[in-house]
Amino acid sequence: MKTKTPKKLVSMIIIILILAGFTGLIIKIYSQSNINEVRNADAIVVMGASQWSGRPSPVLEARLNHALSLYNQNLAPKIILTGGVGEGQKLSESQVGKNYLINKDINNQNIFTEETGRTSWQSLNEVKKILNEQDLDSVILVSNGFHMMRLKKMSKDLRIKAFTSPVKESPIKKGSIEEFKYITRETLVYILYLLFKI
Repeated sequence: MKTKTPKKLVSMIIIILILAGFTGLIIKIYSQSNINEVRNADAIVVMGASQWSGRPSPVLEARLNHALSLYNQNLAPKIILTGGVGEGQKLSESQVGKNYLINKDINNQNIFTEETGRTSWQSLNEVKKILNEQDLDSVILVSNGFHMMRLKKMSKDLRIKAFTSPVKESPIKKGSIEEFKYITRETLVYILYLLFKI
């Protein structure tokens, strides 16, 4: 006579599997956050972050400085800045970033902006259009490390040849509680992207 598996046991097994999968994804995201794939490419893509009344926030400034360093190493001749207008703001994140880089002596003609993206997926879709218009192929993605795995997946889905270069100096310190919070949130967002492409 066959015995029925208790419902509580089945529920527990499902919960354990979900937690194991979630933990495994956290580990993968953290591992990717430490990988610098930098090499020569056609453009550097800087993912947007908040701007404060015309000034880059510390997180955005760290990303811009990292992109500036890559540009000055002649790793790519163009920079593409992403980020739309935040709530209550008049300037887009990408325009603020452009002003910042021009003040750092980057030629205006070498900077492109997309100003409509409110999410990473929207921004990379606009980046794809810029790449097509400018006949560019490969990019170096600049953002915080926890962001990289999702950016790589999105780039692959959009058929963008992308290499990651996580920001080294950022207010979100490596190994901090704050970074762990961002990685945990990123894990949830990554799952949502896989399910709903958002």
